[in-house]
Amino acid sequence: MMNLQGITTILRKPLSLIICLGFIASGCAVADKFKRKTTTDKITETNLASSDTIRPVMRVGDRPKLKNTGQITVAEAAKVTDVELKAAVAKPVVRPERDLGNTVAGLGMIDKTGFWLQTPLVKSHVEGRVVYLKTGSSINLTLIPNGAVAGSGSQISIAAMKVLGIPIVELAELGVFIR
Repeated sequence: MMNLQGITTILRKPLSLIICLGFIASGCAVADKFKRKTTTDKITETNLASSDTIRPVMRVGDRPKLKNTGQITVAEAAKVTDVELKAAVAKPVVRPERDLGNTVAGLGMIDKTGFWLQTPLVKSHVEGRVVYLKTGSSINLTLIPNGAVAGSGSQISIAAMKVLGIPIVELAELGVFIR
């Protein structure tokens, strides 16, 4: 008489073989769905939408009008007073400046107006100057710490981008100076 362990040993091999064959057979049935389409494949009537296919209908009149949420617009964010503009584009006074290095800056939050650069290069609010390295144009502005790791990039105000001639969608390399 065979013991239970002997029977399981005998059944284990055929059972594993049957399971493997089952997986292989099911895989072959699904493999046609993943076959790469070639240019010689013909479009058949079954894969074209028939005339009785339900399609969404565009309803032009039902679209709700957007309401003014009171949020600041790009045009409003770029507005600056004449005094701010004159101070920003004024030549730097003859006092020593310290070069903090270069940073890559993109458009910052448009709800903050004025001329500013949020950067990891400073630890506190301080007056400074940035130079757009592509054109050499410069602007005086407020340097604001952003608390990020050095080298992680900066954000610049839309008004400063406009004066420096930086397109809004561009990441600009700037030289940063502190007074």
